[in-house]
Amino acid sequence: MNAFLWFLLALGFGFLSYLFYTRQIRWLVSVIRNSVCGVGGILLFNFLFAGFGLSVGINALTVLIVGILGAPGFLLLYASQFLL
Repeated sequence: MNAFLWFLLALGFGFLSYLFYTRQIRWLVSVIRNSVCGVGGILLFNFLFAGFGLSVGINALTVLIVGILGAPGFLLLYASQFLL
């Protein structure tokens, strides 16, 4: 009976490790996808609104903000640039 409990414990730990690993990978892929799309959006909006003096620089901080927050982060960057 003792070996069966150890087997179940190891199986449960392996399953929890698998869930943690796949969620981390999914989150990382999501951040990378949002970052790439956000940089493309920033480039497009900078091109379109350069005549109005509204542009956001592309650096590590802005890419990270857009990558983690997604579209709300994109809007946040342009709103803060517009207000400041």
